[in-house]
Amino acid sequence: MNSNVTGGARKAAKVLIVEDTKTITNLLQVYLMGWGLDFLDAPNGAVGLKRAREQKPDLIISDVQMPEMDGFALCAAIRADSKLHDTPFMLLTSLKDDASRQKGKLVGASAFLNKPVSVDDLRSKVRDILKLPATKY
Repeated sequence: MNSNVTGGARKAAKVLIVEDTKTITNLLQVYLMGWGLDFLDAPNGAVGLKRAREQKPDLIISDVQMPEMDGFALCAAIRADSKLHDTPFMLLTSLKDDASRQKGKLVGASAFLNKPVSVDDLRSKVRDILKLPATKY
């Protein structure tokens, strides 16, 4: 994941944000500033899958409800891909029912956060997944 070291320096982790609302994509990037992450984005699951295959991110954060391919289908496609299957995958959604949470687990999501997302919860989960140092904001 983020343990790549080149010449004593840590390689920046790549985070792919798959979200159909650009404002939310930008907000998530602002929330995660401070660790020197490289951000990629995609407006839906189909584009997200293509970008994941091209860029091999260290973490995928995806909305659930999107056009073309939703977050559940994207997570299932990532888990089925031999080169991406172990990529941590976080689902963000306004769906609050148990069935959606169970479906997220069933397709292999590493984490599940409800919208509106708590900045502290998001940072904590990303830090744990990518094994990042604690950062004061």
